[in-house]
Amino acid sequence: MCVVRTGLLLLALLAGWFASAGAQEDSPACHTDRGTVITESIESAALGQSKEYRLYLPPGWCDAEALPLLVMLHGLHGDHTDWTNRGQLHLTADRLIALDAIAPLIILMPDGDDSFYVPGPDGDYERYIVDELIGQVAARYPVADGRENRFIGGLSMGGYGALYLGLRHADQFSAIGAHSAAVPGRNEAPFFPEWLFGADLSLYEERDPVTLIRVDGWPDEMRLFVDVGSSDPLVLWSYERVVQFLIDRRIPHEAHLWPGGHDWDYWSAHAGTYLRFYAGTDLN
Repeated sequence: MCVVRTGLLLLALLAGWFASAGAQEDSPACHTDRGTVITESIESAALGQSKEYRLYLPPGWCDAEALPLLVMLHGLHGDHTDWTNRGQLHLTADRLIALDAIAPLIILMPDGDDSFYVPGPDGDYERYIVDELIGQVAARYPVADGRENRFIGGLSMGGYGALYLGLRHADQFSAIGAHSAAVPGRNEAPFFPEWLFGADLSLYEERDPVTLIRVDGWPDEMRLFVDVGSSDPLVLWSYERVVQFLIDRRIPHEAHLWPGGHDWDYWSAHAGTYLRFYAGTDLN
């Protein structure tokens, strides 16, 4: 009988050990000297499918109570891995955090396909990003409440998406970054996917960031950063349109025309400046 009890006790201890080991494996790593990049998935009702997304968790994230959240959107034909695999954004964040140049933050990088981050033929990407995805991340990780702790940015198509989502949901974001953003005027709109603005441009006014500002005004206490490469062959005209409108309306913003094109050499070179903007660090 004693042998049986001893055996049962040993089995129970082993079961507890394996359960504990499994729980530890399920929890992302938490380093003190560097951040952690992980890929997770979400069952999206807005899209009717499972989607992967990538997260950057800063050094010591497991001991933090509330961290700011930055949503960074990719460009056309990109995905949720671009900002880390191609832009090395996580390494830039690690370096700036180690230097105390920015406070630790969580970076959410969704997979937006080629959706322009609006409701379209493949699902409601607006609801997927703003409601479902941010909600899941905030439930799992120490994300701070309040719009003052949440920012959105992106490049090219993602720059358009950041402006669109940031303006449409100004109650949830306090800073927008539009990096090499593709923001068409009415004359350029027909060259974009037909479903984006409608065959007869019937959706143009409700999806054009400039028109959204013109109609609804500029959100209170919203920070804005726009930039583009001076030899960008694709969206230099878009930058000029947006910046001229901001100047005409006297809307506070930070604008940069830097040497470079529409590529990762350009965006990677300025990733540190982007992060300092979102973190609210003085750039001077």
